[in-house]
Amino acid sequence: MLMKCAALLLLRVVLPFSIVGCAIAPARVEHVGTREKRHLHELMTAALDTRDQKEAARALGRFVEQWCLQKKDRSGSLPPGPASPARITYRVEFDQTPGGCYDPRYFDQISYAGDFVVEKMKHHMRAGVGAPMLALRENKGRASIEHFYPPEAIARPLTAVVVPGVVKKDERQVSIQLLCPLSNDSVTIAGTRQPLAADFSVSWAAALERAASLNQQRVTDMLTSTPKRRPQLYLMEPYDPRKEPLIMIHGMLSSPLAWANLSNELWADDAIRRRYQIWHYLYNTSAPFLYSASILRSQLRALRHQLDPDGNDPAMRKTTLLTHSMGGLVGKALALRPGDAFWKATFTTPIERLKLDHDDYIELRDAFSWQPDRTIHRIIFIATPHRGSKFADGIIGRAGSMLTKAPGDFLTFFKHISTANPNVFTSEYAALEKLDGVTAMSPEDPTLRILADMPCARKVSTHSIIGGRDFIVPYSSSHLAGAASELVVPARHRAFRHPAAVAEVRRILRLP
Repeated sequence: MLMKCAALLLLRVVLPFSIVGCAIAPARVEHVGTREKRHLHELMTAALDTRDQKEAARALGRFVEQWCLQKKDRSGSLPPGPASPARITYRVEFDQTPGGCYDPRYFDQISYAGDFVVEKMKHHMRAGVGAPMLALRENKGRASIEHFYPPEAIARPLTAVVVPGVVKKDERQVSIQLLCPLSNDSVTIAGTRQPLAADFSVSWAAALERAASLNQQRVTDMLTSTPKRRPQLYLMEPYDPRKEPLIMIHGMLSSPLAWANLSNELWADDAIRRRYQIWHYLYNTSAPFLYSASILRSQLRALRHQLDPDGNDPAMRKTTLLTHSMGGLVGKALALRPGDAFWKATFTTPIERLKLDHDDYIELRDAFSWQPDRTIHRIIFIATPHRGSKFADGIIGRAGSMLTKAPGDFLTFFKHISTANPNVFTSEYAALEKLDGVTAMSPEDPTLRILADMPCARKVSTHSIIGGRDFIVPYSSSHLAGAASELVVPARHRAFRHPAAVAEVRRILRLP
């Protein structure tokens, strides 16, 4: 009776408030600029001839915005408008330098970023040459790489730069470059290298606004065996073969939107932005962490093969993981060589003696006995329950486990194995229907205890950030022996939001 009351409390009080709160976007943008009514020819003249850099950038930004709305092309002739005294015609060409400039036709919408303000998040900009732009594209999976982009939208910060050319027979050649400031700090104009203007936050806030429902799904997906979103690794910026992936892995009852502000801060940090590219991993926290780690390993292999099939990119040689709570357990599992420790905790029979087809054998082997990801050289753990949380064994945790449903794919697979091989699971895992992410956080869970005592592979540097006021994961659980550094910040479980934690993350990411 007491358990039913606790479960009812979660349904009537905790979950409704979570769902309503999570429907609110962590950031949004508001258009505050005036709609430009000037002729394209007049805007280009202002962009080229206005001495005031801000006015010239505004004219260029609105020129690009209107061109993309009207022309839907990357080149064309631009005669003077009817009210223009000028007689010169512009021949406009959007630069298509391979690997450097974006084709404007790739995006559905390109807007001048100066006409927007960012709400609920710090607005980071950089002064320099060019007009910062907000570029958006609906993700319809037209290219294979778009499977690894967020489905809500492909959002990019761009900077438009105009390069005037020669004049021939009253026609002036004009080249426009659309550069991504995440990959370009400067641009060459008239033989001189100059800082590239940038707006790092407008496009990110626009993407977050479109993904607001994702945080609602983090709750509702835990209550069903058929979640709307499957686990997926997402590239949050254009792939750069030179920059090290920084993979952020969220915690229980959370989503990648938890990293909204921290991602924004890291993109604005020159040293970190030049060295790292940010990727996010979304997973169903109703599933045990080893299952989520297995999926991430598989997706990383697929992504690396797609991006760098020959293995020549520097980006594929080193990886850093930035993790929170349960995400730390997922991340640590990537850097282990477990041998048969997890298998013996779960099964009473060696894998060779089970009745399995080839695909089942491969999937089970990869799920329980794998090789460490040799590219991982650093893991940052924030409020990670290495030795579990007593809340999982308490009344609220048990009630949460009653409501939580592990993903159907996970349960179906293991029930299939059990049917073909009766009585092969140890007593701790005999009740497959009770396997979920909540019970996996129990200090008494054998898998968690094995993980806690198992060291990461050699040459993996670990760092801990611990919430000193965290009543969900206390110091005794979050402390990791042998960590290269440890910092306790005056924060609760979401310690990554604390300024001291942000500063510590920056410090660690700057290490060699």
